[in-house]
Amino acid sequence: MTVPHRRRIPASFALALYEYLDVRGLDSDSLLPISRPPADIALNADLPIDDWCRLLECAAGHLNDPLLGLHLGQTLSLRHICVLGYVVMASRDLGEALSRLHRYQRLVYDVTPLEVRVSGTAVELVWDAEHGRPGPLVDETAITTLVHLCRSLTRPDLSPSYVSFINPTPAAISEYRDFFGCLVEFEQADTVICMDAVTLMEPLHTADPAMLSILEEQADSLLACLPTQSPLIDEVRRRIGRLLPDKNPEISSVAQGMDLSVRTLQRQLTAAGTSFLKEVAAVRQEIAERYLRETRLGLVDIALLLGYSEHSAFTRSFIRWTGMTPQAYRQRHA
Repeated sequence: MTVPHRRRIPASFALALYEYLDVRGLDSDSLLPISRPPADIALNADLPIDDWCRLLECAAGHLNDPLLGLHLGQTLSLRHICVLGYVVMASRDLGEALSRLHRYQRLVYDVTPLEVRVSGTAVELVWDAEHGRPGPLVDETAITTLVHLCRSLTRPDLSPSYVSFINPTPAAISEYRDFFGCLVEFEQADTVICMDAVTLMEPLHTADPAMLSILEEQADSLLACLPTQSPLIDEVRRRIGRLLPDKNPEISSVAQGMDLSVRTLQRQLTAAGTSFLKEVAAVRQEIAERYLRETRLGLVDIALLLGYSEHSAFTRSFIRWTGMTPQAYRQRHA
């Protein structure tokens, strides 16, 4: 679902940076330009991404460490990502944990939306450049933290299939390959972590199904407090829904119904951080999930109702949206 991203992260990330500097004997309170968050900071306390970028750049300068993101990310723990950290920890296996990361990412990184792509037997977690480029230190801290936490929950030698960054190639690329244990590329179209099917099946030694349901309730309540889509997106989605399943929704039809030119509607959607194709996908996903949860319609029928000519195309789209097949989604919500 497309929503307006607030470009904010948990303030507990800043606390982790202060702690990182403290351990190295630096006077972090005088060095950094933003006040230290309290140790008992609230779960929903957050920080603008621009402030986080300033903190990282300032710390990297004082440490003379251009690879600070790679180094800092290896010190963050589940407590720094608050409720989502414990939701992930209680999941059954790594694939399920990453599926919940996809669902709740806005609680820890409300900057660039996470897209899940299926490539053969592997799954790619993708953050595009369309929603801005926070910078190498921000990106590398986030990706390193994610891989570090995956290892802490499974096994220390777990490695992705490959990692790619949109940022310029650093001078010392070997340290990235040593940490990630795989091919690492820079100056790519998207930031990507790729995991193969075997890795996604790794069990979590912290799995706790009983606690998971309680934690998800808390995560859902926090997620519900975040802003949802704009009135423009509401209207566009309503009109897209009306055009399904009779025909594949066209932006010209929606724009005409809203008394707008196609160019004006495209411009307004871009300003809202989305596009017409993304909204068509969001409507289809919402309807598909509802049919799978609440009806016994077959996949062929659901595909036709969503405007797909073949159910295989619907299945591929559903995996891209959710990271699982329609059958697996239905079984999970039975």
